[in-house]
Amino acid sequence: MFVVARNGLAQESKPLHGRLSLPAKDWGVVLDLPGFTLKNIETKPDGRRYMIAENESTHLVVSLTLEQVQGGRSADCNDSLQKKAKHPPFKVRDVRFSRQGEFDFMEYVVPEVNGQQFNQKSIYGCEFYDNSYIDLHLSKVSYSPTNGPLFAAVLNSIRIDRVQRTSFELLQQASRLYLQHDYKGAIGTYSQALELEKVNAKLDKTLWYVLIDNLGMSYGITGDLQEAKETFDYGVSKDPTYPLFYYNLACTYAEMNDVAMRAAI
Repeated sequence: MFVVARNGLAQESKPLHGRLSLPAKDWGVVLDLPGFTLKNIETKPDGRRYMIAENESTHLVVSLTLEQVQGGRSADCNDSLQKKAKHPPFKVRDVRFSRQGEFDFMEYVVPEVNGQQFNQKSIYGCEFYDNSYIDLHLSKVSYSPTNGPLFAAVLNSIRIDRVQRTSFELLQQASRLYLQHDYKGAIGTYSQALELEKVNAKLDKTLWYVLIDNLGMSYGITGDLQEAKETFDYGVSKDPTYPLFYYNLACTYAEMNDVAMRAAI
């Protein structure tokens, strides 16, 4: 999840401070991006979380990707950067490798593209953390050495944030994804909110209904009808007086029957 400070996505021109996280994790990667505008944030079909932001005054572009993986060591991260440096898309110069904290970095400059002066500076950073791969990329066209502090400010701000979010915060974050039709991304965060509510209920009744409805709908829309059914069944078990749970269950059963009938053809 990438959480934008101030009042969310509606004020993208405000200073960005946020965290990008994978649905099943209780931590996120935090970046401070004053002067940046959030250009895109999404969940890729393979489950990767991705965001990109740009400072339109300095033309520095920052992208961040999180991917769940099995294992992984710092040596693997360094190896991937070494391979990237050996096979760049264009001729490069000033290739350097470094390590800052738990991050490995590789940087280079692309002086020209197709005969045109380009002078693009790129810094790639990566880290394996908690069975996840963190991939950072900073780039700027028409780079000069005086632009170094722009890169350093972003690199010095990156950190892992393990602050526990409340069920209300998780509900808000998941609902942003839901409204953006990123149902796969919303499922993980709605699920985290529901697990917290099962242990220590904090949401009022109306918000709790939204949590169950939207989680079940997200499962259904992404084709996981069994999880949708179990979610609505749980809702009925906790509040058998809420009619929308029964309606959603009926729709889920109808979808399950359609799938079964199509499979039999």
